[in-house]
Amino acid sequence: MQKWRVQLAVIGAGPAGQKAAIQGAKLGKDVVIIDASERLGGACLHHGTIPSKTLRESILALTGFRDRTYGEVCVKGFDELSIHDLTDRLDCVLDKLTSVIERQFARNSIEVLRGRARFRNVGELDVTDANGDVVHRVRADRIIIATGSRPRHVEDVAFDDDCILDSDRLLRLDRLPKSMLVLGGGVIGSEYATMLATLGVDVTLIDKVERPLRMLDRELGDVFKRAASELGVTLRFGTRIERIERAGERARVVLEGDEILEAECALIALGRTANVEGLDLDRIGLELDSRGLLPVNPLFQTAWPNLYACGDVIGGPLASTAMEQGRLAVLAAFAERSTPFPENYPLGIYTIPEISWIGPTEEQLIARGVRYSVGRAHYRELARATIAGEEEGFVKMLFHTDTGEVLGVHALGTGATELIHVAQAAMHFGAKVDYFVSAVFNYPTFAEALRVAALDGINHGLATTAAEMIHA
Repeated sequence: MQKWRVQLAVIGAGPAGQKAAIQGAKLGKDVVIIDASERLGGACLHHGTIPSKTLRESILALTGFRDRTYGEVCVKGFDELSIHDLTDRLDCVLDKLTSVIERQFARNSIEVLRGRARFRNVGELDVTDANGDVVHRVRADRIIIATGSRPRHVEDVAFDDDCILDSDRLLRLDRLPKSMLVLGGGVIGSEYATMLATLGVDVTLIDKVERPLRMLDRELGDVFKRAASELGVTLRFGTRIERIERAGERARVVLEGDEILEAECALIALGRTANVEGLDLDRIGLELDSRGLLPVNPLFQTAWPNLYACGDVIGGPLASTAMEQGRLAVLAAFAERSTPFPENYPLGIYTIPEISWIGPTEEQLIARGVRYSVGRAHYRELARATIAGEEEGFVKMLFHTDTGEVLGVHALGTGATELIHVAQAAMHFGAKVDYFVSAVFNYPTFAEALRVAALDGINHGLATTAAEMIHA
């Protein structure tokens, strides 16, 4: 057994753990990072964000999806596509990104300890190997828990690697199914449903809630529903799922009223569960909340002042926020900075078409009683979208009617997750809607949609003001 005495120990090498460890090294601290996986990167790199987005790009390229406006044929017909066409590039991407992480750790003198961490006390960890033997003992001034999450499994559902799948098992499937039932209309379910439908898979997306992606601005959500339907996704929402089972070689889902749906496979995408088992949190008196997550304060500090947590283990499974949480947690842990997490940050969903937004929805502004105006831009009016064959797109800008302050931007379509950062920067510095009108954008670009939306909003805002004056 090797003993370590360090200033910072990080448990988990996913996005949150990576950024926490690197930030600690940048502060000049002695850092170890503990991870049990064969390859660094966590679920984000090997099972979640990166694999699904790589598959998405491969699907768009191999099917010729982006040329559909002009009636171009696919690069490969659906019958010709194999699962290996999709996974070959994925393997290459994962190898490269794993190497990047390894080089970053080496460059910053971060020691990687392989194994599973468990608490001996609030300042000491044991690291065990696959046999359960303690191979490292680590005493640390500060400890960051960034153990990530895994797909949530429903009770009484027998998952396998062939028919009843979670999002991890889907990536190991050795064939491209002809049909798929996707249970769960959240981010993961909606992303895979639209990707599979683009490949020609007969997809049914099912959830008990009334609409997919409930967090979206309702107007944007309606546009997504239409786009998903046009891809061939059958939407079954507002329907309770009674039972999920395997029937011979097929997946069967029984809905309320004993309605039966069958397909070659079923993907269960009903959320994620924090990875806290085996940490022996009860030994140090750390309790989980009602959702099975670690409670933290705004600086990501747990009930123990030297223990911090960030990423999926505290909720909100999103790689971008996890990275910043990890960085801020370390700054707070060593009293370098006590900045809370930013109030406004962009969110992205990589469905086909992709979605991104920053700031409140129209429904939230109404609930708050905020006077607001709306500007809209449609991709079909943009030269860049026409050139690219990507005319399915929409940008919605919300701004304060009286002050012109930009309150939120919501986008759906190619480049949405990129152009949203222009809105993020503008909102950070308190930009008003006229900034987008007077700014010069490259032409032709998708980002022009921001200017078009601003112009539309100002025109409608002036019309509304005039109408109010007439009836005053």
